[in-house]
Amino acid sequence: MSGVSGNPQLAIFFGSQTGNAEELAEKTAKMSKGMGFVPVIHDMDGFNPAQFAEYKRVLIITSTWGEGEMPDNAEGLWMATNETNPPLAGVSFSVCAIGDTSYDEFCKAGLDWDQKFAQLGATRVHDIQLCDVDYEPVWKSWADSVLPIMQTVDGGEYDESTAAPSDAVVDDTSSTTQVNSEGASEALNAVFGGDRSINILFGSQTGNAAGLAEKTAKLAANYGLQPTVVDMDGFDPAKLATMKRVMIITSTWGEGEMPDNADAMWNAINANGPALASVHYSVCAIGDTSYDEFCKAGHDWNDKLAALGGKQAHPIQECDVDFEPPWKVWVEEALPLLACVDDSGTLQVELLDEMKAYGAGDEVEAVDGDFAPATVVVDELSITLRLFRYDPVAASSGFDTVSCALPGHASLQDLLEAIQGDLDGSLAFRRGDGCGTPTTAIRANGRIVLADVARLDGLVNEGGTLLIEPLPGLPVVRDLVVDTSRLERKRSEAKPWMRADPRSGERLSNGSTMGTMNSAEATSLHSRFDAVSDLAAHGMSDTTPFDDTYVGPGVLTRLWQRASDPRCGEEQRRELMKTLQDDGGMWSETDLSSISRQGEDGRLISEAMLDARGRLLHEFRFAGRAGRQVKWYGRTVKLSGKLNETTLYRQVLGPLGLVSNIFSGVSARMVLGFTRTGGPPIRSLQALLLPPAGVGKIPNMFNSKVADHHEVVSLFNELDQRF
Repeated sequence: MSGVSGNPQLAIFFGSQTGNAEELAEKTAKMSKGMGFVPVIHDMDGFNPAQFAEYKRVLIITSTWGEGEMPDNAEGLWMATNETNPPLAGVSFSVCAIGDTSYDEFCKAGLDWDQKFAQLGATRVHDIQLCDVDYEPVWKSWADSVLPIMQTVDGGEYDESTAAPSDAVVDDTSSTTQVNSEGASEALNAVFGGDRSINILFGSQTGNAAGLAEKTAKLAANYGLQPTVVDMDGFDPAKLATMKRVMIITSTWGEGEMPDNADAMWNAINANGPALASVHYSVCAIGDTSYDEFCKAGHDWNDKLAALGGKQAHPIQECDVDFEPPWKVWVEEALPLLACVDDSGTLQVELLDEMKAYGAGDEVEAVDGDFAPATVVVDELSITLRLFRYDPVAASSGFDTVSCALPGHASLQDLLEAIQGDLDGSLAFRRGDGCGTPTTAIRANGRIVLADVARLDGLVNEGGTLLIEPLPGLPVVRDLVVDTSRLERKRSEAKPWMRADPRSGERLSNGSTMGTMNSAEATSLHSRFDAVSDLAAHGMSDTTPFDDTYVGPGVLTRLWQRASDPRCGEEQRRELMKTLQDDGGMWSETDLSSISRQGEDGRLISEAMLDARGRLLHEFRFAGRAGRQVKWYGRTVKLSGKLNETTLYRQVLGPLGLVSNIFSGVSARMVLGFTRTGGPPIRSLQALLLPPAGVGKIPNMFNSKVADHHEVVSLFNELDQRF
């Protein structure tokens, strides 16, 4: 395999909405490292476009979001690049674009980057690769072609005729990989041939062991190993017999028990353990010396693998609560030893010193607290956490205040699991799978977020305070867990599902109708109602905590989505529109701005509700004067920030009502402050004769700043029953 010409650095940028492009960037980096490159992965979020010119080789892997838009993490860089237009004359590049051919703007984000780099003077060394939803094979073809070309690039020039196809394999399930072992002895090169896989299993209760497993995987690549991180949860222990190299990192829970994700595997291997004569292994055990059964789970695994015939490559490492230093000692000894296991399964211990020297040459440091693979680095945040607590037994509530430090890319769920594991095991919250689980919705610093995907650095700055509360608008069961039964009952009563009543469409063989929808309608429906969680939407409203009859924005938006679906039958559509119009429907939401400020999901929901209101006004004859009254009333209250009975009375008349105030004397009385009490109108007449008589105690609601907008709208609804 040919070496890299000149500086071996290769910059790989990813723009990712769901993680696919980020995953491909990591796999591309693994491939490139085996070919002699020094890959640097860059998250586009926060990158300075002026630094593009510092790299001679650039690969861009990006998805396209919505209707041809940049993914969220790339939007800022795209705008900055277009504003500054940095010269890129010395840069060689290629782009891999991920998209979906069912959308009109297929792979537009990637095409935009490809065109932009060319406009700025960069050299395109390989045509852009367009990938559909099945992107892996097409990406592999692109990577196999572009990486050999990039090997020949030096200072922006390349010789395509000398490029050879890449033979590096990056599939996690593959057993063979090529290693750049120039300068190694013949014996070490022999070890590098064939199977270089290593499996790193973790048993974790709070995330510590999982984090160490990811960091161990990063370091394993330095020794020419191809790591696979394995969650013990659901893993079949029979597969251990097929592995040559195994590392186990596990914590101990409670009084010497296995962590939750390792319990089932432990029971399975005890019931029917496979023969492990060909397996070399080492164990790192995390525990707490304040417990009697210190590191017991790790010792149990170590003894079990030995009993099944496994060969211990390095003795078990015990780690106390300050686990990082002993883990580092273990990994620096165990990894090179396991790397010396050759393709036949023999440990070539005489090559240990040379293997250590080979691994040290890469000088890759694991990032402290990194919970995800690859080299995306986010600094640690030191914050003050104020955490809501509720004990249903004592019927008491309050806030715990904790000082803590976690990496900025850690999720809220990571933080809560750390609190639960290290400080208070009684903390109650709902866990997710890390992909945006709807039931994990909570309120963090006033924002409604999904705890399993919301990153700390998106919610609080270094040294700041993070306030975590349960989702508003629903009863609290314990701590951050809310009772969703009321919301589910309202959803069921609203009947949002599609009903097979007569409608236009295609006939099935059984004679029933199947609704049809063209691509443009499907795209529009998807883009208008693509909010993640109905439960989170419910908590975005300022009204749900005060109005028990209100169905809530989450369910209402789904009803409007169904009513907007062309496959919906007319009878069902009429019922849905009536539900939206009735008490507890669309008009019960008092302030859409409380929803729209909750990020992209909030914007989608508020816009959908605004569309629904417009349609309701039209269908239920409220498009005329009544609608204008609401508009002028709202403008007056929001402009002044105050409310009194004169404003209520006059504003229902619209703009002409303001003019009529001049002739009726109401304006004069307002200026003189004679109608400030909210009392009976006779008090205003008395005030004309004896001014102090009309000035009394001002109620909280009247002639004062409006704090709770839902109260203002509720009062208007009482005065004008049409709304």
